Amino acid sequence: MRELTRLFVLMTFATSSLGAQDGIASLRAGRQPQVLVLGTFHFQDAGLDGYKPTFPFDIRTPARQRELEQVLELLAAWKPTRIAVESRPGRQAQLDSLFRAFPGNGMDTLRNETFQIGFRLARRLGLSGVSAIDAPARSLDSAMTEAEWNRREAALTPGPLSATDWDARFAALYRQDDSLKTVRSLRETLVHLNSPERLRAGHGHYLVGNLLNGAVDEHFGADGFVSAWYNRNLKIYSNIARLIRSDDERVLVIIGAGHASILRELLLSSPVVRYVSVSDVLR
Repeated sequence: MRELTRLFVLMTFATSSLGAQDGIASLRAGRQPQVLVLGTFHFQDAGLDGYKPTFPFDIRTPARQRELEQVLELLAAWKPTRIAVESRPGRQAQLDSLFRAFPGNGMDTLRNETFQIGFRLARRLGLSGVSAIDAPARSLDSAMTEAEWNRREAALTPGPLSATDWDARFAALYRQDDSLKTVRSLRETLVHLNSPERLRAGHGHYLVGNLLNGAVDEHFGADGFVSAWYNRNLKIYSNIARLIRSDDERVLVIIGAGHASILRELLLSSPVVRYVSVSDVLR
């Protein structure tokens, strides 16, 4: 009797597990539009990020142009139907105007990845242009005055995990990548920046510092700092998804590598798209 009971329990568990798997599979049933997020360093840094590059990189040199051509060939072979770039939708008309003129008037020598990868690839594929999908960040304390912001930040007490200088350690990581991009090919650099290990490491910088400081019930670090970054990337994901018009879409997103970790997790979890790894396309 005991064995029969045990067998019944096992069969019930197996049946319920299969049912759960069927339910999950049903969320992914049918063809899904594909999204490839190409996280990159900025070919022409605007000085807006925390880390300021110190190692020179010029995409316009003959050697770098050959490396770029290899990357463009591999991306073109994936056959994107849309290309999205890190620009605000409010600048879409300007992007369209520049694309119509490209590559005339020396525009093919502009260093930004929007032009060097986005515009060039769109021209090669016969697309009508590129799409702006960036968004402004908004923290939960965005209405706070600067004086009150500074006062609350200064009042944060160090948490138990604040003894290590995390900013310095992450700056060393960024400097290492900054240096290696001068000796690696462009393809190798892009594959590295988009590897799961590197994406997780970079995401970790948003999970230390002021996020961990303050008393147990003090969350200025979350409300005033990290929430803005997540808010911006949620909006970017939404803008990417809104570009899709059919199950056959292949959307290439060209964006700063710092965004790629959160976007990867959102796209992997999204039931409306299929995330494509950079390594699958560039290797």
